[in-house]
Amino acid sequence: MKLYHNPMSTCSQKVRLVLAEKQLDFESVVLDLQGGAQFESEYLKLNPQGVVPTLVHQAQAITESALINEYLEDCYPEPSLLPKTAIERYQLRAFCKQLDDHLHPACGVITYAIGARPGLLKKPEAELAALIAQIPDEARRRHRAMVIQDGVHAPIFKTALAQYLQVLDFAEAQLALRPFLAGTQLSLADYALTPYVLRLEQLALDKVMTRYPALAAWYQLIQQRDSYQIAINDWLPKVAVAGFKAAGEAVAAEITFPG
Repeated sequence: MKLYHNPMSTCSQKVRLVLAEKQLDFESVVLDLQGGAQFESEYLKLNPQGVVPTLVHQAQAITESALINEYLEDCYPEPSLLPKTAIERYQLRAFCKQLDDHLHPACGVITYAIGARPGLLKKPEAELAALIAQIPDEARRRHRAMVIQDGVHAPIFKTALAQYLQVLDFAEAQLALRPFLAGTQLSLADYALTPYVLRLEQLALDKVMTRYPALAAWYQLIQQRDSYQIAINDWLPKVAVAGFKAAGEAVAAEITFPG
């Protein structure tokens, strides 16, 4: 089993969490996203969207983090990360779809407006333009260019921050009623959300967590699991983490949280 991933990628983190929880070994291939490794021709043969992660298992390329995690659950059902009842499984999948449709795009905007922007702006203008031009999805390409240019002052940044908090509002409501996002046991939904709470911390935006006491308590429990240490802490590069934190602190006074 081979995983093409990046230590700081939220979607890569989702998959590593499930691999760690199921105690599955994998061959690691780390891609330099700011260097454009995800757009190299050999990788695009595996993942035409030019994103991470990609899991190669039994000579098949599996893409999209939510689908990879469902695939791992099918192949390795123990320990189970699916709820027992049909309605809870529906709720899990609906929540993961909400993350993919709304939270993940918002996270991309926020991450590039704050954490990735300083490093990208150091690149020669032609190199940066060429890197952006390689993004296959037109909307993502346009949004990436906007936030690299204008940072937290890009109009789309405020919209993305509002979308982010809407999903956290929903998660807080769920966790006020039950210990985990899809019921009484840890599930794929919990590991799908975890990297996005971590990203707030990495970008010095975690002061907003005071709005979410149930979510904050849930996150503390997740952080105490061995799988979190293996999948997150053991992989995070100290220089990149420090760079994201410093970038977030530098613009903190310019950010107003909605609501």
